[in-house]
Amino acid sequence: IRTACHTGKQKQLCFVNPDCINIAFRDAAYWEILRHADWVLADGIGMKIAGKILAQPFRQNVNGTDLFPLLCRELQNQDIGMYLLGGRPGVAEKVKDWIQDSYPGVKVSGARDGYYRESEENEVVDAIRRSGASILLVAMGVPKQEMWIHRRLRETNVSVAMGVGGLFDFYSGRIPRAPIWMREIGLEWFYRFYQEPGRLWKRYFIGNFVFLYRVLRERVTPTQPHSN
Repeated sequence: IRTACHTGKQKQLCFVNPDCINIAFRDAAYWEILRHADWVLADGIGMKIAGKILAQPFRQNVNGTDLFPLLCRELQNQDIGMYLLGGRPGVAEKVKDWIQDSYPGVKVSGARDGYYRESEENEVVDAIRRSGASILLVAMGVPKQEMWIHRRLRETNVSVAMGVGGLFDFYSGRIPRAPIWMREIGLEWFYRFYQEPGRLWKRYFIGNFVFLYRVLRERVTPTQPHSN
């Protein structure tokens, strides 16, 4: 990512978990964005299991929440600005505070929430462009954040843009992350379900079975979503 900031070519990075795959089967536009993204990184134990079943193993799971501190460490004392867009009012600003406390050498070019009117979007894009940021993190949820980046990337003038889902909620302190031991054995999803069962039960207990069915079907008869 740091190297890409010096190439002059804009790139979109996408993180993909089982829920993202299920959404892609329903949403042809999102599927096309994933197909043409510059980097697509597998996120979660479900993707790791799918890789084994399909004999296409992943070296490592990579999610935005784990990548973020590594990225901040890499950007220490570099003239590479980062812009934070999304989350509830005040959340992005708290993430900015976390960066400045934890990695004071990182340049944060700007931060604002994702709760703006459609008529204000051009102003938001203009603010990102004027900030001079090279890296843009967009926390609007899947697939809205990926579609936003795909639609407005060129105008922002950033080098790398990525959708980061709930990352801002974790680093702002609004939602605590699972203990490290749960993350290491692939149970972070269960911790998230415990925190918000009403919102996440369908995603995990129905969506994961649908995802597994699609993986097994893919092993028997390879297909492409939305193909004729």
